[in-house]
Amino acid sequence: MDIEKILREKQNRVTPERVAIFDFLKTKHIFTYNDIMDNFEDIWRSSVFRTLNLFLSLWIIRKLDLWDNIMSYELNDSEHHHEHMKCCKCNSIIIFHSNDICKKIFAEAKKMWFEIKSHSIWVIGTCKNCLN
Repeated sequence: MDIEKILREKQNRVTPERVAIFDFLKTKHIFTYNDIMDNFEDIWRSSVFRTLNLFLSLWIIRKLDLWDNIMSYELNDSEHHHEHMKCCKCNSIIIFHSNDICKKIFAEAKKMWFEIKSHSIWVIGTCKNCLN
């Protein structure tokens, strides 16, 4: 994903802060606002907040509802798309690939003339370690 190209195509400024935040996000699977703030003490909180909102509006990142009252995000990279399972005992997050499920979702959307921008599937349960 080329952040500078995406920003220019959508007529947004390419700033050092936006590029730095994006480069940082590429190193994380799931991240929070606080993760970014902890890593960039020299960037204003409002700039981080605006950058996250911009990235959301451009579908660069997607929100994840982890049911822990902390908003989390991940890159919205269609080349590495995956879904999540969360253990309700230890809170571990397990990634799984969902090509068959996604094909069905997109086929249903196409039948209804619905254009999907993003989707997320969360499965809540108990992981193997907690079952033992």
